[in-house]
Amino acid sequence: MNTEQRDTATPELWQSLPNAPGVYLMKASDGTVIYVGKAVRLRTRVRSYFREKSAQALTLQMMRYVTEVDYIVTETEVEALILENNLIKAHQPRYNVKLKDDKRYPYLRVTTDEPFPRIHITRKAENDGTRYFGPFVHVRSTRQVLKQLTKFFPIRTCTLPLTETENKYRVCLDYHIGRCPGPCADKVSVTDYDEIVRKVCQFLSGNTDAVVKELTEQMEAAAEVLDFETAAKYRDTLKDVQQAITTQNMDSVSAADEDVIGIAARPDIACVQLLRVRDGKLLEREHYYLNDADPESLATALSAFISQYYQNAVFVPKTVVLPMPIESVELIENWLSEKRGSRVGLHVPRAGRLRKLQTLASKNAEILLTQREQNVVYSSGVEPALVELQELLELKHPLRRIEAYDISNLGDRFAVGSMVVLEDGKPASSEYRRFKIRSVEGQNDFAMMQEVITRRFRRAIADDEKFNKLPDLMLIDGGKGQLSAAQAAMK
Repeated sequence: MNTEQRDTATPELWQSLPNAPGVYLMKASDGTVIYVGKAVRLRTRVRSYFREKSAQALTLQMMRYVTEVDYIVTETEVEALILENNLIKAHQPRYNVKLKDDKRYPYLRVTTDEPFPRIHITRKAENDGTRYFGPFVHVRSTRQVLKQLTKFFPIRTCTLPLTETENKYRVCLDYHIGRCPGPCADKVSVTDYDEIVRKVCQFLSGNTDAVVKELTEQMEAAAEVLDFETAAKYRDTLKDVQQAITTQNMDSVSAADEDVIGIAARPDIACVQLLRVRDGKLLEREHYYLNDADPESLATALSAFISQYYQNAVFVPKTVVLPMPIESVELIENWLSEKRGSRVGLHVPRAGRLRKLQTLASKNAEILLTQREQNVVYSSGVEPALVELQELLELKHPLRRIEAYDISNLGDRFAVGSMVVLEDGKPASSEYRRFKIRSVEGQNDFAMMQEVITRRFRRAIADDEKFNKLPDLMLIDGGKGQLSAAQAAMK
């Protein structure tokens, strides 16, 4: 890794991060990802790395190389955990602990390729025609979900080789306690069993309202009669179910390659966020700003972006997910298909995993656009008042450095010019300068101001270290005469 070492990482790297759940990627000067982490609150977590006194030696060493912090916002901490795992495997960051046993998260598998499908836990998800749900975070909570699932929707968990004709076995305990309808003993028809399987898959896909409602009612009923132990059990079960059944957006069983596009807009500018999914896993993101974009014609702007972005793209995925329909869909699909060498589809999802990913992309685009709107980017720490001042003055660039000038006279002698400096809205006393008036005699404030401004910028042109920082805004104390004198000096 060819990177430039720095004495310390600056707080400017974290100040603009949102306090939302997600994953952060610390990068070195050459763009290499050297660390990936997850957080419930991104800004708070990344900020903790700058508390050097409490940091470990390895962390301090890592932070000397960090020049950029990228991030991806997720909906939940669980999604952040899955995404973190995917990104670590993809980037192999230098400072992440890398597991050697290739541990995989658990899934629930419904064997829909069998006449009487069964459900079981597996750590290996394959594109084998069966249904996988997950990944989940903990095996314990996955088992708890499976236990509750068979209580509400009795489905077999055994490994008996059942067919429509070979189902002559003795029923087990699960049948007697109502957790299995007994297909092994011909106690249920294929049609009725298929309906149970359909409900199971629906539940695991996120349609859990009925189950959650019943668990909540049972918990409240137990608490009503002061049976707090039972209420606590229902509470824990409800928590496990709500966490574990949440469909994860970060990981898919299919080995699909997809680009997921989100967009957010303001007058005259839009932000496009592209999430790159490879082999079914969300691995990275990119964002682009579209100038002169009309919020009322985002479909047109999106179409232009796709044409420009994929013109020189090295790889074109099988599916491009869009937030809205665009013009000339068939034409663009044919063009992308020709570049890829196989069929490419533009898709606007209405529900499911891709819809959630697309919503996530648009959410990230909105966050980035808001930050840009407030002039809070990775390298900034601008006070809100400065943002308001910039907007009031209709300036294009943030007001990082403000210089104020004044002339002081003590009679006809001892005339002095003063330069006071604010950096990021805060006084920078080490940057203050005083100028003893040399060329002006008498009380001529206009000429004195012109001399001070001339000397200040002459020394900047001469590359004087004390004056090489140029102002974004200059404040001149006085009236129109002093202002005209300063403008004349600038010319």
